[in-house]
Formats: sequence, C-alpha cells, structure tokens
Amino acid sequence: MSPTTMAEIDNESVKDVQVGMIGGGSMGGGMTLLFAEHGGTVGVYDYSVDAVKKVLAQAKADEAVDEAKVHGFSSLDKLLGSFAAGGSRILVLSLPHGKAVDSVLDDLDGKLQRGDIVIDAGNEWWADTERRQARVKQWGVDWVGMGVSGGYQAARHGPSMSPGCTDETYEKIKGHLEKWCARTPDGDPCVRRMGPGGAGHYVKMLHNGIEHAHLSILAEIHGLLEHQLGLTNFEIADLLESWTTSKTHPLRGNYLIDIGYKALRFTKGDGIEDKRGIVERIEDKVTQDVDLSEGTGTWSTREMADRHVAAPAIAASHQLRVISGNKFERLGVTKNFVVPQPAKPSPLEGKAKDDFLEDVRQAVYGGILGAFVQGLELITRASTDQKWGVKLTDCLLIWRAGCIIQSDGITAFLYPLLERFGPNEPLNLLKDVPELAKELAMTYAATKRVYAYAVDQDAVAPALGATLEWFKAIGGRQLPTDFEEMELDYFGHHNYDIKGQAEPGHEKGKHHTEFAPA
Repeated sequence: MSPTTMAEIDNESVKDVQVGMIGGGSMGGGMTLLFAEHGGTVGVYDYSVDAVKKVLAQAKADEAVDEAKVHGFSSLDKLLGSFAAGGSRILVLSLPHGKAVDSVLDDLDGKLQRGDIVIDAGNEWWADTERRQARVKQWGVDWVGMGVSGGYQAARHGPSMSPGCTDETYEKIKGHLEKWCARTPDGDPCVRRMGPGGAGHYVKMLHNGIEHAHLSILAEIHGLLEHQLGLTNFEIADLLESWTTSKTHPLRGNYLIDIGYKALRFTKGDGIEDKRGIVERIEDKVTQDVDLSEGTGTWSTREMADRHVAAPAIAASHQLRVISGNKFERLGVTKNFVVPQPAKPSPLEGKAKDDFLEDVRQAVYGGILGAFVQGLELITRASTDQKWGVKLTDCLLIWRAGCIIQSDGITAFLYPLLERFGPNEPLNLLKDVPELAKELAMTYAATKRVYAYAVDQDAVAPALGATLEWFKAIGGRQLPTDFEEMELDYFGHHNYDIKGQAEPGHEKGKHHTEFAPA
C-alpha cells in the first residue's frame, strides 16, 4: 500500500485534504465517512487518538468509502498542514457545545488564514455562535453555525442541515452541503441557508425543542396504551405502524412514530432480553439535559420565556425529562410524597376500544401539530428580533428528510399554507393561518377525552395536558387573569385596563386603584 493510501495517523505525505473534521465521535465520525463517500478527501482530528483510530478503522470496513480518502491526525497543526497549499480550507467541527468549541477556537487562533471557513456542525447556543463569528471575522475567516439533524445514522448517510452565515459564505460551501445532506425521495436537498449569524443554530435548537415535545407525547401515549389500556408493545407497534405507513394519514411519514413501532418489536438488545419487548427493561430516566450533554431543550425553554412566546408542550416535555433524570433522587421523594400510582390495566373492548384508539390518534396528531406551531412561532419571533430573515417554508423544506421531526403528512399540510408568507412571518400562526387553526381545533375534543382518561387513571401525561391547556388558553375569549391583574395592581401598582377600553398590544394599563394606603 502506497503512503498516500495508508489508513494511518499523521501521514506527512498527505497534502490534498479538502475538508478537515475536528471531532471524531459518533457524529463527527459518521460525517467523515459521509464526506469521503461523496468523493472528498477528509482529514480527521480529535483530542483522543483512539477516536481517530476508530474512524480510520470504520473507513476501512465501510464498503461505500474509499479508505484512501480518509486520513487521521493527532494535532491541529498536522491537520491544517495536510491541505493543498494556496486555497481556502474548510474545517467542520463536531464537538460538545460551549467550552470544547471555544477551546478549539483558541487553538486555531494564529493558525487560520484569510479565506478559511469553519463550520460548527454541533448543537450550540446561537449567541455563542455569533460571538465566535465576530471573533474570526477579524482574521478574515468565516464561521458558519450549522445545525445537523438526524442522529448518528443520518450523520453517516445524510443529515438535514441548517447553516447560518452570509450569502457569500453559503455560496462557497453550498456545493459541499448539497452533496452531504439528506435528500427527499424526489431528490431535493434538505439544506437551506437559514439566515445570517446564529440563525442556523437557532433553527436547529427549536427543531430539538419540537422534537422533545413529540417524544414526550408519544411516550405518554405509550404509557397509557400499555399500562392503563392493557395493550402489548406489539399491539401498540401495530397501531403506530398503521399511522405512519398510511398514504393518507396526517401522521404518515413521521420519523419518531416510525422508529417507535420498530423499536417496540425488539426483544433483544444490549444487556436485555425480554419477550415483552426491551422497553420493559429500560430505565425510565432521560439524562441528556441534566448531564449537560444536550443544551437545546434547556435553551428552547429559556427562549420561550425571553421571547414571550407560549410553547407549553415544549416546556412540559423538558420538565418531565428533568424530573426523570435522577431516578434515585426521585424514588427518595416518593417515600415522603405519597400519591396514587397509575391504575392497573383496565382493557376496553369492541366499539369503546375502537373509539378510544381513534381519540388517541387525533390527540397525538393535535399534540405533534401543536408542537410544530409552538416551535415555528418561536423561530419567527427570534428571527424578527435578530433581523435574520428566516422563512418558515425553508425550515419545512429541510425537515422533509434526514431529521428527527420529519413528518411528511404535516409538512404536506403546512407548506402550502405558509408559502405566501415572507421572512419573519407569521408571528401568530393561528391568527394569520385560519386553515391551520381550524385543523388544530378539530383535535380538541379527542385531546380532552384522552387527557381526562389519563387524569382519571393517575397516569403521567404532562405534554398532553399542556397541549390541552394551551388549546383552552389560546382559544379562550375570557381568561382568569383579570383577578391576577387586580392583585398585581393592589400590591405592585401595576395598573390595569378597563374591559372594552383596552388598546391593541401589551402596553401597561392606564388605571390604578388605591386598594390600601401606603
């Protein structure tokens, strides 16, 4: 084997690298192989030499990859020295958010050259992305904050991509991104420039916020169907499969429902063998947020507060994950805080069962569609505030394949409704898109019945309940907040408006009653 084809580390004869990958974990390793499969010569560097060796071994074992296109390096200097002389260098980062990225950027200080492009393809807080963009701009370097969705499988075979950068920078990398990204069955690339600055990472953040709501709703429904209604995991799998594989169902082509029914049929897994399905042996705790390995749920929840956009299903899903994260702490609480546990299975039969399962279907549809509405409204609000110019139709276009919230039926419904709107629009989907409001309202009664069943059975269903309460609040002509406004004026001199005299907007009221002397 010639020196240029040896899958070894620090091959000094390599001088033709086109893309440098920094980070050789599951995502970075997958993208390294993806880039090489599409004809690029890729150099990969990681602080861990073992991680680099693993990627090289994967390249050798992968029949779709020419291992001569993949080279490993033990230092940034050696990676940077492996590019062809004279041209712009493209570096792709796949690292944990925060300090890890700043550390690499510090190491790159003085080593990057004018015209280089750095693509941060990890999940990142949008403001940190804009801070880094400002820093490298002084060096003549472009920094792209790019969301990458679809998990490690999509990283290997083609993810959905949401880059945030200038138009000029996007034109320089567009050819690469369109080779690497997922494609729809019609061949359309699932990549669009979202806007400047942190727009790309922001869209990916809310993709994940929407994802968290979807995950929670499906988990809550699985719990109801199994533990209260008495269905087996295989019966639930059949039900989910019927929704997502239908050609006409509004939940058709839903990625999470698709993998859900497939996973429920697994009876053997790593360390598990259970004829009822491996889900029966998986601990009921989600640690992604609490262990700080995943920031997008936390950031999404922060954003809804900072931007004053109601997204209760996303918030509720995050809270459930937080509560679930430390099981031992949670079990300690149950010794003191004694409440009824979810009821034992009480199967329904015949028409009663069929009617309830139809309610479940509609409730899931309403919850998933509602989470899209909540997340999209946060995107337009942030885009307006930051002057990014994000178009919601671009978000829908990149979410058609290679991403976790892919939902073909919902995209087919939403896209033509949103196509008439420009950048940063609409700020209020249910006011400005009456067809969407009508569709969502049709799921109200079913959502109410399913959640009432969950309450009656003492089942845990916070995202489902938050969805119903959101329906009631946004559709309510009279809310109980008049009493709250009165008390705020009593102790805080916050003022109030008089019914029928309020003006549009959310300015402070003009009236104050002196309820008690100061």
